[in-house]
Amino acid sequence: MLRIIILTSLFVCGVTGFTQKSADTVGEENEEVIKDRMPQFTGGDNAFYDYLDKNVLLPKGFDGVAYMKEHGNQFVPISVTFTIDIDGSIINVKVVGETNKMLDDKAKKIVENMPRWEPGHRNGDPIKVQYAIPVRFNLKE
Repeated sequence: MLRIIILTSLFVCGVTGFTQKSADTVGEENEEVIKDRMPQFTGGDNAFYDYLDKNVLLPKGFDGVAYMKEHGNQFVPISVTFTIDIDGSIINVKVVGETNKMLDDKAKKIVENMPRWEPGHRNGDPIKVQYAIPVRFNLKE
């Protein structure tokens, strides 16, 4: 019985030692949170959506009415992947799947022309981060 009490006490002390953190450790964790972050569009999410609103326009010569009649959708999302490089520039832009050559090319160009982002960081160092977004065209502009 004494053996069980001693083992239980050692277990409880061991678990308590692993679950409690010193003030120094908590401060280090907060620093890690600051050191690790995802890329962000310069100006934040609202600026990102403003950029898309201003630039997601149908390409010249594209017949949105005919496309809508053929496919039955007012909105055409084009999936675009890209990498935010360590300096915040946009690289490796690709359209995922093919929807329509004119829309695909326009969506790719919109992403390629985005301003630099604030790069992502891991352990305080800038890193490349891959993103995917839908560029959604409204055929009833």
